[in-house]
Amino acid sequence: MKRFSLSEIRAMPVEQAAVTCGELRRFLWDNVTQSGGHMASNLGIVEISMALVRVMDLPFDRVIYDTGHQCYVHKILTRAEGAFSTLRSFGGISGFPSRVESEYDAFGTGHSGTGLSAALGFAAADRLQGRDSWTAVVLGDGAFTGGMVFEALNNVQKQDRVILILNDNGMSISKSTGRLKGVLGRMRTRGYYRLKDRMERALKKTPRLHRALERVKNYLKRGAIPQGNLFEAYGLHYYGPADGNDLEQVEFLLREAKRKDRPAVIHLCTKKGKGKREAETDPSRYHGISPAGSRSDGESFSSLFGESLVSLAREDERVCAVTAAMTDGVGLAHFAEKFPKRFFDVGIAEEHAATFAAGLAAAGMRPVFAVYSTFFQRAFDQLLHDCALQKLPVTFCLDRAGLVGQDGATHHGMFDLPLCLSVPGVRVVAPCGKAELERALREAVSRTDGPTVIRYPKASPAPLTEKYFPQTAPVEWADAGEGEEKTALVSFGRTVETCLRVAEALAERGYALRVVRFAVLKGFDPACLTEAFAPCRRILFAEEGILEGGFSQGLWSILSERGLTEGKKCAFRAVTDGFVTHGSVKELLHEVGLDEENLKKEVEEFAKT
Repeated sequence: MKRFSLSEIRAMPVEQAAVTCGELRRFLWDNVTQSGGHMASNLGIVEISMALVRVMDLPFDRVIYDTGHQCYVHKILTRAEGAFSTLRSFGGISGFPSRVESEYDAFGTGHSGTGLSAALGFAAADRLQGRDSWTAVVLGDGAFTGGMVFEALNNVQKQDRVILILNDNGMSISKSTGRLKGVLGRMRTRGYYRLKDRMERALKKTPRLHRALERVKNYLKRGAIPQGNLFEAYGLHYYGPADGNDLEQVEFLLREAKRKDRPAVIHLCTKKGKGKREAETDPSRYHGISPAGSRSDGESFSSLFGESLVSLAREDERVCAVTAAMTDGVGLAHFAEKFPKRFFDVGIAEEHAATFAAGLAAAGMRPVFAVYSTFFQRAFDQLLHDCALQKLPVTFCLDRAGLVGQDGATHHGMFDLPLCLSVPGVRVVAPCGKAELERALREAVSRTDGPTVIRYPKASPAPLTEKYFPQTAPVEWADAGEGEEKTALVSFGRTVETCLRVAEALAERGYALRVVRFAVLKGFDPACLTEAFAPCRRILFAEEGILEGGFSQGLWSILSERGLTEGKKCAFRAVTDGFVTHGSVKELLHEVGLDEENLKKEVEEFAKT
């Protein structure tokens, strides 16, 4: 694909720019199928991204992609030659907008629903500082299932120079759900605004008739009939619906919105996956794709969770499943098929999902809310206030806990443990294998005195862990090597397997190690700790998560209180105060020192003390 400068893109006739949109689709397909990433949504938004670059005065004006993974075309058009080839790779450009990467990325986004609030902040700052910039924010229809968008709409000011572009493709990751889906569906009349504009121009040739019809229209809109447009009710000038994959229409509406000089919404209907039949036919499958050549090492925790929950639901009619627009991602497609009446997809609304689950539990059901760890952060207040405080048996299954790889800082599941471990009455479990996961789920839905959090990585169970720890006890340990002075390697989750490999390798070189593995991170009996740690002269905590407020620091405090750290050397290997970049999981584990190579060095240095 030929690359153009911004000035060349803006100077193109619209016909040439439309041809370039087709070339961009081919470029996206060829590159993302190799690198992995978000495919279908970016194929659908090509014309919108092209129009924004051509009409907005970037970077003086700003563009915010609320659904951050839809920024690929924007990055291609605003970055230097060849930059896109490094997408989502370690040391390369992010798959989400990043303020540190480019002046054309006005605001970093990763969790849906934040864009309009940020845009209103920019607009207020512009007024205060005397700038006449415009801020355009691209929101998917799925974002409107979350409350934050409506909080922002409630605060739109008539002087805000903000253009809200509603990218309406009827999808979030799965199909859009809820009442708003029907509202938007009734508004989808392609070509409406173009016809309206043509009629207005014709009527202006007869001014008296035009003025009379304007007065009638304004009278009706002021209240003679019920207000029919959601956005005009919030004070935004509404344009659309229009074809968001028609570049000429999109550019026309953008220029009209800027000319009116008032907050506006442009409602654009697009086709997710446009241009590639397989992506159009199955946009959920092509929402996010893995890099070429990548493979799975077996059943993932997500699929095992789904199978286990189906088995429990067959046994207990109270078991039901809740998800926030992530049916496929969290492994609930089979459950939804088998038990449609007990399956609830609430859309991108994690806060609502958690309290909805609390209501189910209070009424006698056994709800299981499956959500990515990074999105669960939004529901912390609901875990604390609505579930734990009332001792309601809600099960939170946190998928993608720990490092997730190429999606980077916005999506790593690094912060759920400091949040959950601080809440009274919450049981926190980190299964390493299939049997542990099944047992954790069964115990969670059997609880009557509070919520349970079950967390697992984007990975498959480790066979080495299941070999050493087949009993699924809350706390277990295994020794490698002979010697009285043992070094304890303490861990949970995915890192346990790495610790076992380290122990096996170093045992052959004369080291005596004990791997202490925690399946239960909160809610275990501390009486077992004496037997586990008494023979150990050194304790190395290895945690795939944030150190401050995490499991390792909490366990160290418990051990200290019980006198089990006296005269012993303790060290921590975890993610310190900072955010982890994007790259493969293998690269990132090495970067934070939690791979086999770094842990071996740590143990060897540790032993010298």
